Amino acid sequence: FETPKRPYDDSSSVGNAYDEWARDGVLEHYWGEHIHMGSYNPMDTQSGYRKKDPFVLALFRATLGRLKNFKEAKIDFVHEMIDFSRAKDPKKILDVGCGIGGTSRILAKRFPDAEVVGITLSPEQAQRAGRLAEEAGLKNVRFQVMDALNMEFESNTFDLVWGCESGEHMPDKKRYVEEMSRVLKHKGNLVVATWCERDPVPIFTAEERKTLNFLYAEWSHPFFISLGKYKEYLDGTGLLEQVETADWTDQTLPSWRHSVWVGVWSPWYWIKVTLRKPAAFLGFLREVYTLEKYHKSMVDGLMVYGMMRAIKK
Repeated sequence: FETPKRPYDDSSSVGNAYDEWARDGVLEHYWGEHIHMGSYNPMDTQSGYRKKDPFVLALFRATLGRLKNFKEAKIDFVHEMIDFSRAKDPKKILDVGCGIGGTSRILAKRFPDAEVVGITLSPEQAQRAGRLAEEAGLKNVRFQVMDALNMEFESNTFDLVWGCESGEHMPDKKRYVEEMSRVLKHKGNLVVATWCERDPVPIFTAEERKTLNFLYAEWSHPFFISLGKYKEYLDGTGLLEQVETADWTDQTLPSWRHSVWVGVWSPWYWIKVTLRKPAAFLGFLREVYTLEKYHKSMVDGLMVYGMMRAIKK
């Protein structure tokens, strides 16, 4: 399990990984339309969760206690991120790294007068996102395959630029921030959510570096950076003001293990996949192992869930 399955090579490795996930359908079956963390606010009502529980006790507590619905937590996260963005009435919205378009469709519904564009490196995701939008009867959202580091849009195009858990895959985080800032309109809102490693002081231990290297490579991430480094990049564009960051680790932390619990509580889909393709079972075990690695890394403070917002000057 310690040998990464999907190491980052270039942008094609990211697109290929998401093409694979889009085709096999397991991620969409369990996670719904949102391939990102959920928000479990208010945390004091989540009797089925304790941050420091060992794995087996956490499963029993989640099974017997109260835990927000897994898919609803993701929808709640999107609405909380919209509120965090401070966007009021955007007319053009860009969703950078849109997945199968769950967030884009929420944005299209919440801002019905807006034109929403979602971009992804995965053709399979773009096609699936378009079909789901059509099924939902949404006319104000579209999807296309595009590299977020080399966007084809003119500068000053969008009133709201949104990046939710896409920065992790970017080989050049500075350019990622610069491109989103470039296409943002004057007085437009930028909002970003991303997994971050802790600040590099004190220096990472050998064991921490080993863990981070695994977390980078297993899901096609080139590397992570700290929330402080992201703020440095945002400030460094010279285009933004009111740059603010926040740590949402605690409210999103239950997502990692909850991703496992939904498969335990409703195993029929992954069992069906395994019966059809026995080798898939090992893949499912790898995902459980990786999810637990992420959970422990955030519990231990090696990683944090970072939020950023800014307004273009």
